[in-house]
Amino acid sequence: MAHADYSIFGDDAPHSRGCGNAALSTTMASVRMGASGHHKGRGRMIEIKLFGQTSAVVNGQEVPASSLSAKQRRILEILALNAGSPVTKERLADLLWEGSPPASYVGTLDSYVCVLRRTLGLGAGRSSLLATTPVGYVLAIGDEVSVDLWQFQALAAEAADACGEQAVATTQAALQLVRGELLADVLYADWAVRAREVSDRMLVEVCLKGAQRANALGKSATAERFARLAVEKDVVCEDAWRQLMLAHWFSGRRGRALAAYGELRAAMAEQVGDEPSSETYQLYLTILRDASEADARHLDDERAELTTLLRLLRQALDCMPGVRAPARDAALSEVAMRALAGAA
Repeated sequence: MAHADYSIFGDDAPHSRGCGNAALSTTMASVRMGASGHHKGRGRMIEIKLFGQTSAVVNGQEVPASSLSAKQRRILEILALNAGSPVTKERLADLLWEGSPPASYVGTLDSYVCVLRRTLGLGAGRSSLLATTPVGYVLAIGDEVSVDLWQFQALAAEAADACGEQAVATTQAALQLVRGELLADVLYADWAVRAREVSDRMLVEVCLKGAQRANALGKSATAERFARLAVEKDVVCEDAWRQLMLAHWFSGRRGRALAAYGELRAAMAEQVGDEPSSETYQLYLTILRDASEADARHLDDERAELTTLLRLLRQALDCMPGVRAPARDAALSEVAMRALAGAA
């Protein structure tokens, strides 16, 4: 049996210089109720959290980890990833037992799902929020069941369509849902690895767009935070590095902007054996020239200030009885010190 190809995450698109470019669904067509009519379990609010360690919260109370076995927790995770879409028993067994399910897997799955429903306070059958279908199971989401991954995707789509301050605020709301790696307690299962890879690309895309908007609004600190999250997920995403460089530069930290380019060069040399693009290099040169000009302006300001101080000191010495200011500026301080000692 083939491993699952989760439709909720879209196709595996090729990277562009390492940047995440997963399409963010704007319709959220998969975020729907899995069965119509009355649901057994109505009145209960169930929150399923897939970011970080998987957990379930029922009516504000977290379900103890000991209430579910590892296999039951994996069933909850797989159904939550496919929320709104039925998962066949054959497919579920293939994922749970990594392609080698026991001969009695149908009865075992039914037993696992029975315990899962009871733990979540749900009924059985086709009208349950965790419903039985002719070939498998489906987790319905809506007013009574929420999944943080789906909430993240919905906010990401909303942020992509928003403008200005609203876009930045919605991006922040989306990122608040990301408590850690997706499915952090499922390290090696193929289906979990793939889900993480695609959710990471989504996260990079959200952070990148958020950083672009924040920089455009002059919110350098926010842009820096978004861009840094993006490059932590995708160390060779040049778009994100450029936004990070701009955030540092716009906030007056040219040294950090230049250092960020150095970090990118090192990462690209190690990861892909290549140099940053011409666009990134030109930004680096622009910041470098600006830094040189700023240093020159600062030096000119210091020289002007010192010249003014020397002129004032000369005028002060000329006004003192019996004291004559020397012709050379280098001797001014010595004459001034002798004059002060004599006045004392």
